[in-house]
Amino acid sequence: MRSFTKNIRRDKDAGIEGLPLQLMIMVVVAGLGTAILLGWMGGIRAPNAIEAVYSNPSELVLNDNDRDGIHARSGITLTITVLDKSGEAVQGATVLLDGCNIKTSDGKQVHGTTDVSGKVTFTGLSASQIGKSVGYLTVSATKSGMGTDGSLTIPVISE
Repeated sequence: MRSFTKNIRRDKDAGIEGLPLQLMIMVVVAGLGTAILLGWMGGIRAPNAIEAVYSNPSELVLNDNDRDGIHARSGITLTITVLDKSGEAVQGATVLLDGCNIKTSDGKQVHGTTDVSGKVTFTGLSASQIGKSVGYLTVSATKSGMGTDGSLTIPVISE
């Protein structure tokens, strides 16, 4: 036994004989782990989310007809369209308009729900702003499980 121990200590190649086997085991385990993770992740798809919000018209123009410094307009009709990541209409999304004192005909905040075609039409709206040449309406569209897209701003121009 003693001579065997001395031979291993003197043999410079004896220390690396087990190394290739350990490397092979590590490579196989890493490869299997990667394959399992990629297989698991292959079944994951991106969550459905609100991708785009469009408006028609794309801008509003307010006038100061009585020259009192308040630019206003009433009887505005605005159609908002909400689409998901695949370009399909989002039914049941809540749409909220904010900015430039936008109100319904009875003075309430403007909000609605999209129909089957992903559209909601607001009629009889009024908007006003004082002393600005350009203001903005912010459109927020939200649906449970799909997130929020508040990136649409509609320019409001005072003439």
